[in-house]
Amino acid sequence: MTKSSKVTAYSQVKEMIKESILSGEIPAGARITIAEITERYGVSQMPVREAFQILQGEGFIELLPHKGASVKSLTPEYLRNIYEIRGVIEGLLARRSMPNLTLSGLNRLKEINGQMEAMIQSGIRADEIVQLDREFHTAIYASSNNPEALQIYEKYVGLISSLRKKFGYGDNRVDNIVSQHWKIIEALQNQDAEALEKVIHLHSEGAKLDLLALMSS
Repeated sequence: MTKSSKVTAYSQVKEMIKESILSGEIPAGARITIAEITERYGVSQMPVREAFQILQGEGFIELLPHKGASVKSLTPEYLRNIYEIRGVIEGLLARRSMPNLTLSGLNRLKEINGQMEAMIQSGIRADEIVQLDREFHTAIYASSNNPEALQIYEKYVGLISSLRKKFGYGDNRVDNIVSQHWKIIEALQNQDAEALEKVIHLHSEGAKLDLLALMSS
């Protein structure tokens, strides 16, 4: 098996397990084993092992010594905790990135947000919005020179992105995302750390409340 086919194999298995968890086919609290998943999807054990490791990192499952894995319960409290952690880390990453962003970096942020604006006008697809929003924030935080904080931020990116693709966005949320992105860009241009942290907090809090409302409806 080549390196690319190996990556494809565990990525496919990971996505299949994710879908089964999000759909409720594999319920919260359920114990799953490598042998069970191997049989369920007709794959070998190696990509399942690697998929389990990634899914634990993203917050979908918890690996149990010699017992397989337990599926996390995506409760409102769990998601609130995740967003609280991410909100603090995002403020730090944005502040650390501010003096390092170049003109071309700022222009890239404007380009991404412009694409999001155009997408709203032509029809919204949640998966595309999720991808562009992720690109926007990554383009900022990559300049933070703090790989440890960036690793914490990225820990739950897969989980939240998957939930967004399933539940989408509430009324006006996408408009708010774009508007807040422009304010983030303005604060970065002005080197205004106070304004930057304020809008980053507002952005994270709005995302949390919107997703929780959709999941409870």
